[in-house]
Amino acid sequence: MQLARLEERCSSLAPLLYKEQARYLELVRRILPTAVKAAIRHLLCALSPLQRASLADRQTLLQQRIDALVQRSSSMITIEQLLVLAGRLQQEERRSRIQQFQTLADRTTGSVEPDPSEGASSGIELGLNLPLERPDLLEGLLPNDPSSSSADDPGDASESTEQPFLAAPDPGTEMSELEILRSLFVMAGESLEQGESTQELPNTFEPDDSKLDPGNQSSDQLMPSTASGLLNWMDAVDSALIRRLRNLSHAVNVELMRSGVTRSLLPIQLLDAVNSGQLPSQSAPSNVLRLTLPLAMVSDDQAMETACVLVRPSELEFDDHGLRRSRSRLRLQRRDLGTLLLKERHWQRRASVREVQNHWWPNQPETPQSR
Repeated sequence: MQLARLEERCSSLAPLLYKEQARYLELVRRILPTAVKAAIRHLLCALSPLQRASLADRQTLLQQRIDALVQRSSSMITIEQLLVLAGRLQQEERRSRIQQFQTLADRTTGSVEPDPSEGASSGIELGLNLPLERPDLLEGLLPNDPSSSSADDPGDASESTEQPFLAAPDPGTEMSELEILRSLFVMAGESLEQGESTQELPNTFEPDDSKLDPGNQSSDQLMPSTASGLLNWMDAVDSALIRRLRNLSHAVNVELMRSGVTRSLLPIQLLDAVNSGQLPSQSAPSNVLRLTLPLAMVSDDQAMETACVLVRPSELEFDDHGLRRSRSRLRLQRRDLGTLLLKERHWQRRASVREVQNHWWPNQPETPQSR
């Protein structure tokens, strides 16, 4: 009952949140051309008069290309387009996790086990092997025990040979540390691959189970109807907007380097590192990124200073009062959703406890009766 009321409350807040988010993106589209042109002017002011004069024959073509890039990017800064991009970002992150698990599994498979015939070290050894003198006491407890499978059914023995990562090499011996690590990495990689194959890219943003329950969002509904779903929806739109502005900045930097305005092009990984706060930047005008990069070819005390365009929502908000006010209203709505999220988690825990009590030993008293 309480969860249904919270869902109705969130459903009533969803249209207001959508309206405010759409107004925020409309302001971003309106000020984006001015912000990009202002950042390019700052880069041009850093050039010498002779360098600016050499750009006169390519100025018209550069301006047309910059305007086309900004116009195309602005047309894709809508809620619907950003939700599609957010879905792609989630699939990209999922594929990256699968690749990391596979890399760890390959490294574990290619590693070499220490030779047990070597003399024992004088120090304390920490491992996953059980310190038992009689390993036969563990028969039936380890997964895919070959001694029990070969004695019961020949088919089980053939299956155990097809899974070398989960079966012990010899009867009556424990699983080694390497085999346990292999089984963990393989099982984790298989579970992620199954989740990747069962989920298709939707037309609208559809987060995974860890962030938003798909059952809370119907097929004909653009926004979720729970507090946790709405918060993840806001985070998805914000992350997609940052990625869209980063892509625009990189495309603008490519055109500036082709025209000779800049002489270096920062890789996308550095732009992402700056957006995530992992790489500090120097003081610069709005939407201009200035970095000092060390040079490996010279001594350690010498470095190269480079500048490029990097449009960020925080700097757009700093320069525009209307966009700043819209962000403040979004923060207030996020705070209200945070309060509803605490209530949602509380009643979900209550419902889980009630469900367990009703289905698991329902007639059993909670405390044993004293004799």
